[in-house]
Amino acid sequence: MIIYGRRSIKEALQKNLDIQKVFVKKNAKNLEKIIFELNRKKIPISFVPLVKLDKLTKGNHQGVVCQVSPIKTKSLEDLDEFLQNSTIVKILILDGVTDTRNFGSIIRNAECFGVDGILISKTGSAPINDEVVKTSSGAVFNIQIFKVDHLIDAMLMLKDQKFTILGADEKSTINLGEIKIKNKTAIILGSEGKGISSSVLKNCDEKFKIPISGKIESLNVAVASGIILYAISKASENFN
Repeated sequence: MIIYGRRSIKEALQKNLDIQKVFVKKNAKNLEKIIFELNRKKIPISFVPLVKLDKLTKGNHQGVVCQVSPIKTKSLEDLDEFLQNSTIVKILILDGVTDTRNFGSIIRNAECFGVDGILISKTGSAPINDEVVKTSSGAVFNIQIFKVDHLIDAMLMLKDQKFTILGADEKSTINLGEIKIKNKTAIILGSEGKGISSSVLKNCDEKFKIPISGKIESLNVAVASGIILYAISKASENFN
């Protein structure tokens, strides 16, 4: 897999990912620290013209691109073991989020606001690719992502561990600020077009909406995730 951008590659180095090769723009400025760390870890570097980097990725590579092994996700069985840790109290579930930029932004928000893990379905979810890594600013390396066959199976596992499952649903009559946040909380976000699927929504303990007053009826899912996770984070301070 290709990843690019200074922040993403710094995160990859800090997490000791399997970086196979790095391409750096000739005479690039402000990359000295990255180059030093690559040399220290004895990772092969090729200094190449800008046109080479532009061919490797259409994204804003900032003069550095690298090849890494694919990011590994966890399974439902891994989730069961993960939840045995009593410090795991905040889970994010994504139902049908297929846009890679939104996915990356949501991961970044989740990491910023203390989410312990993210659940996605094996089907109907955005792939974890270079665009996700770049948009997440490398946050994808700092958070556990679980890919499961059926979200409902994971939800039932969460309920067994005393998690309250909250669904973001614009049709709800309850506002986000009215929801009572408990210690163990899982939040579900659906796709922008269809929202949370009916079968998943039925298994939520509570549903809420973000109150908006403008003429636009809904928010971008990545923007909504930031608002929701901030609110959950502030409410969770009462448990610390």
